[in-house]
Amino acid sequence: MKHLLAIVTLCIIALMSCEGRKTQQQALSESIEEFKKTVSFEKRVYIPESYMEQEVDTLMSNGFRVKIKTYADMTNAVHFSKIKDTINYQTYYRNFKFDISVTKDKQEIYNESFDKQKANKVFNFNTNIIADSDLYQFSTLAVLKSIQVNDDLAYTDRVAIDILYSIPETDKLASHTLFIDKNGKSNIIQVEVK
Repeated sequence: MKHLLAIVTLCIIALMSCEGRKTQQQALSESIEEFKKTVSFEKRVYIPESYMEQEVDTLMSNGFRVKIKTYADMTNAVHFSKIKDTINYQTYYRNFKFDISVTKDKQEIYNESFDKQKANKVFNFNTNIIADSDLYQFSTLAVLKSIQVNDDLAYTDRVAIDILYSIPETDKLASHTLFIDKNGKSNIIQVEVK
């Protein structure tokens, strides 16, 4: 009988100690999940971070002089948002403006300034392009990736300037070449879109 009473007592103590409390690890995990639901942090990133300007002055062997000035448009940017580990990353890729001046025999034959709106028009980046098109969303999301004078010696009677636009955080790009002849007449050719 003493053994039976001891076994019953141990069973009662064992059952009473199992009251269903959470372990510290379970409580911590639940607290973290609740915190993630109620608190969000936002981090803003601007690329480039501050105003940036670059000028290139090229005298070519065919007698043309090309000046290209690129500078960040501080009021116009493409916005991407991504949430990772309760942090809302807001990334702003600034658009760039660029000025092109071409002289031949010390006389200016071409002088144009481009901003995002003018580039959209010149490069046929339209808002009404269908979703399956290679140029879809270039009018709103593409930013200037590079602009440079093409120094190919085959261009004896004109200047070629390669211009590359891309959509950040993707592999989409559109490459164009701007040709300017000795009379200042310009022509743009789409080289590659992918």
